[in-house]
Amino acid sequence: MGKPRESRRLCLVLALVAAALAGCTPRAPSTPPTPSTSTAPLQPPVPPAAEAPLPAPPPPAPPAPEVKLSDPERDDVLFTIWRAKHGGEVDTFAAYLVDQSLADVVPMYQLLRSASMWKECRAEPFEVPPQSEWEKVRDVLILLRDLRQRGVLPTLEVVSAYRDPRLNRCAGGAPGSSHQKFAVDIAPLSPQVGANLCRFWREQGKEWDMGVSRYPSGRIHIDRTGYRTWGASHKRASSYCLGD
Repeated sequence: MGKPRESRRLCLVLALVAAALAGCTPRAPSTPPTPSTSTAPLQPPVPPAAEAPLPAPPPPAPPAPEVKLSDPERDDVLFTIWRAKHGGEVDTFAAYLVDQSLADVVPMYQLLRSASMWKECRAEPFEVPPQSEWEKVRDVLILLRDLRQRGVLPTLEVVSAYRDPRLNRCAGGAPGSSHQKFAVDIAPLSPQVGANLCRFWREQGKEWDMGVSRYPSGRIHIDRTGYRTWGASHKRASSYCLGD
């Protein structure tokens, strides 16, 4: 009877020891909670970048110098009024010049100026050359364009061009004046420009079949109906192109 009681006592002791050991087992440290992103403090808004100031507008361009015409009455305003009555023939002539790439050589209102004495002769201030003479117009304009491109005549103003025979007689033109085919009288030139024109005539005028003259008024005549020159006396000896 003594051994069973000792066995129970031993089992009880072992049970108490096991319980004591189980109570001393260390616990794993708890992991601190990760803070939620929703609880992060808000950053202050970034102010928008300041816009760069607009550049100042450029200063206005100076006005173009006023061109003083030798024949201010027969300007583009009078031409516009005249053209309203002669639009069809002017338009056809203008189309021809465009086709020949010559529309920008001389302003149309100058190219169609008739004689300077148009009022005294009761004629039109402007006149379209007959179509039979348009090739002469083309030839003269090609020469004027070449003179401009070479710098011989950097600028020019045509004051008289085609004249019909009646107007030519009334204006005192020579019976065989080349204006009745086509020629131009241009406004007076400075001495240097006039000298350059004469030099061109002497050196290359024959190739161009070029005629040149200066009238007592200072106006310069240019045509392509023969290599020649003359002056106030209508003779070669009076030409200013022979004196340089």
